[in-house]
Amino acid sequence: MTLYIVLAAVAFAIVLAYLFLIAPRGGAKKRFSDFLGQIYAHRGDFDNIRVPENSLAAFRSAVKRGVGIELDLHLTADGEVIVFHDKTLTRMCGDPRTPEEMTAAEISAMPLLETGEKIPALRDVLALVDGKVPLIIELKGENTDTSLADAAMPILENYGGPYCVESFNPFLVSRYRKLAPHVMRGILTTKYKRDGERRGITAFLLQRMLLNFLVRPDFVAVRHLYGGYLPVRLCRMFGAATFAWTVRTVEEYKASKRYFDAFICENVSDMLR
Repeated sequence: MTLYIVLAAVAFAIVLAYLFLIAPRGGAKKRFSDFLGQIYAHRGDFDNIRVPENSLAAFRSAVKRGVGIELDLHLTADGEVIVFHDKTLTRMCGDPRTPEEMTAAEISAMPLLETGEKIPALRDVLALVDGKVPLIIELKGENTDTSLADAAMPILENYGGPYCVESFNPFLVSRYRKLAPHVMRGILTTKYKRDGERRGITAFLLQRMLLNFLVRPDFVAVRHLYGGYLPVRLCRMFGAATFAWTVRTVEEYKASKRYFDAFICENVSDMLR
């Protein structure tokens, strides 16, 4: 009997420790209600033919439709915060270098997908949006370098419109938390192994949000297929908002409503019908 009591106590302690690790800040739905129930255009309202993703044209179209915008940030070699998604410029510009290896001048000279659109600076995007729709700002980075957060925060703090920040990298969000604790912050995750992405201890920790204690997120942003995943449900139970990514069809949008409070979408015109 004593052994059973000890085992039960150990199991209870493990559960409590896990809940502490993933516990969000709480109360997000009340404090940041303006962000919820919204559709956000993933990288803007783009088609990657005439209107490239993460371009001023894509953001202009999203504003015209009246939907929120999700966009991605990198830091150039000379410290400019730019709006771009990929690790390298290969897919969008035909250049194998990373944004971090290039200067802002070099990047601004390169067209996106052979269109007239260029990779914009964050300042230019904020000037275009001008508070008309809410923004989800994803901080890109896969190591412990948090200089992107340091560079982006002053720019965003001078912006008068609603925005929140998120990242797959808890160190970036943790740094933003220290710089601007009042800003709504979130952690991105997915089932890495099932998605065919990274494996190992890092993926194990990130998938289960075991580094949430660094972030104390207001929301968790999860691939739309995994809204019923236990760590996501627990975060929701403790008061975190839940964002779905990336929803591409009306059917996916309808199915996501069961689990999520906001929706990062492509083909947003279909969702608005």
